[in-house]
Amino acid sequence: MSKVIEIDHADVDLLNEYYELCCYAFDRPNNEAYQTKWLNLAMHSRDYAIVDDQGHVQSALMVTYLPVNWHGQDYQMGAVGYVASYPEFGGHGSITQLMQKATEQMLADHVVLSYLAPFSYTFYRRFGFEELFDRVCYQVKATEFPRISPSVAGSVERVNFTDALEQMASIYDQNQQSQNGALIRHSWWQQYRYSKHPKYEVALSYDDQQQLDGYLIYQRNSGEVFELVELMPSNFASFQRLMNFVGKHANVYPKFIYESANQMPYNDLMPEAYHVQTSIIPYMMARVNDWQALVEEWHFTADLTQPLLIEIQDQFIPQNNGVWELSVKDGRGQLLHSSELTADLVIDTRQLAKVFLGYRTLKQLLQTNHCQINTISAISQLQASLNYADKPMLWDYF
Repeated sequence: MSKVIEIDHADVDLLNEYYELCCYAFDRPNNEAYQTKWLNLAMHSRDYAIVDDQGHVQSALMVTYLPVNWHGQDYQMGAVGYVASYPEFGGHGSITQLMQKATEQMLADHVVLSYLAPFSYTFYRRFGFEELFDRVCYQVKATEFPRISPSVAGSVERVNFTDALEQMASIYDQNQQSQNGALIRHSWWQQYRYSKHPKYEVALSYDDQQQLDGYLIYQRNSGEVFELVELMPSNFASFQRLMNFVGKHANVYPKFIYESANQMPYNDLMPEAYHVQTSIIPYMMARVNDWQALVEEWHFTADLTQPLLIEIQDQFIPQNNGVWELSVKDGRGQLLHSSELTADLVIDTRQLAKVFLGYRTLKQLLQTNHCQINTISAISQLQASLNYADKPMLWDYF
């Protein structure tokens, strides 16, 4: 009879079986380079598997605990990845069993949020995940790349990725683009990230006082595409400086592409907006594991004049279910169980996550029939307390 286990990091045989499952399921090359990268992540994660009667791995997933920043507040997040089953073992609820085991442990470890990259949005919604991170993809031909004034004082320096970790961290950690759900990057994570993308290069921007004020991660693809991976300017001058650097590659690369985690389109910065092809790309999903813990640390933008009753519907995490009383005073929230039968707001946990994390407003959800509002004035106050300038941004991939 099969059973769910957590793989001990010292159990080399089971880790190797999980690795071989990933090679098969994701059609990856079984070689030393890939195994080294995979094992590095596995050793920084909690690894769960379903084993058969003989103790062999048939299905597995890993959860990597990574801190994230939401409006200046740190939260522990569980990044779910390498979800895999052998084809003959799939379709029997194995992923559900693994998700239950992983979720129970995340709750025990006080991991408030969870992210994942879905193969199917519909499939993972059953576990309480919802689309929250999109990307804006810009494509522009080299012949139409805007000319940036070279008159901005300062300089740009090309450096190796691993040599620039401290400089990038000093900019990234303070940049507004890292304050809306992005990872707080530990050095091991950056090293792992580079091991997956060895073609990454870095350009550092310095102002006229030789103070670092931005960076660009990019990669060049065989004289065909110049790809901007991550653009982190601290101000408009550093943006101009870095874009001027990019533009100097126009005689070598016929196309420029930037897939930005910042969901706000910036076509208006182009002299001719028609010259840039812009598209929205669905990216990662997120889930609130523990609503009570999230609210206690959450950054609210306004207080509630009186408590609000919210009925949360969560089919996968029972402890989130029920009617809750939300109060917000001096910017701090509290969520307590209520014995009331009628709530001001009735909402699924996935839709409530969209509102709290800034992906959708309550008005938008009401228009699409994704929530039930019984007290309009109270809901207006709730929306005012969750009024954020930017949508969620996630610059990393698990």
